[in-house]
Amino acid sequence: MSFHQMTKIVGLNIADQQQLDVFRAVRGAVGLLIAALGLYITLTQGAPAVWAAIQYIAASPAKLQAVELSTIAGAATGLGGMALLVMKKIDDKGLGLFIAIAGGMMAAAAVMSLFIPAIQTEGALMVVLVATAAGYGVMTVLDQTLPHEHPVAGPEMAGRERLRMAMLMTIAIALHNVPEGFAVGASAGNLNGASGTAFSIGLQNIPEGLIVATALWSIGVHKALAALAALATGLVEPIGAGLGVITADSWALGTPASMAFAAGAMAFVVCNEMIPESIKMTGKLKTIYAAGVSTVLTAIALGWMGA
Repeated sequence: MSFHQMTKIVGLNIADQQQLDVFRAVRGAVGLLIAALGLYITLTQGAPAVWAAIQYIAASPAKLQAVELSTIAGAATGLGGMALLVMKKIDDKGLGLFIAIAGGMMAAAAVMSLFIPAIQTEGALMVVLVATAAGYGVMTVLDQTLPHEHPVAGPEMAGRERLRMAMLMTIAIALHNVPEGFAVGASAGNLNGASGTAFSIGLQNIPEGLIVATALWSIGVHKALAALAALATGLVEPIGAGLGVITADSWALGTPASMAFAAGAMAFVVCNEMIPESIKMTGKLKTIYAAGVSTVLTAIALGWMGA
């Protein structure tokens, strides 16, 4: 069938097709112009603001250390991704148990290192309660806007659907790493709290990195590239830490509000993602025991550290 015949079938003649091609070319040129304008504005207006924020954080050892701790915690996703390089088979039960342990540690860190110090701030009770609910709510909206699954190598799934799920899940995990970094940055005024929060988040990031790497490997991405992609999803955490530091300093109740917001966000991750995922992988009873023991031991450790 000739091109002329094909255009007749869809109700177009050659002239119409040429006009359509011109319209598409113009639309593409306008799109490129808008993108170039956005890049120019970002470079001329955004870059100086980012540089000023970096200098502001670098001027304070406590703030800089909080961002460094967040970077280390984020890099733990790379450890999970590297595990894919040496593992021939992914054991769902073992991975689920690890997620439960990390979830318990995150729960203890959210309460001991973030929520309790925030609510003890004089005059901050209502702000802390609202901020905690806001943190949980924002993560809920994000979860509904970007629903994500945790596909692994093996399940029968159409190639395009597996690709969509893997990429969507990778993006979602990268996005929810931002408030995790925010939690560490918001704790900059309490170094023990920041250390405990970063440690628990880092442990939780290891299985996340393995999940991301495995999902990408399942759609044909080379193991090494999948591991690097897993590392990249965690390296957005220093950005969140910087936001947490700046927010905490921008108003009188910024520190308790930021800590409470981060506690709410972490509570969502534990309750709506980690525990349900662990139950699916390793069973309800093992998840309850692992998460419970982990929560108690972490709380004791954080109390000993003075978080």
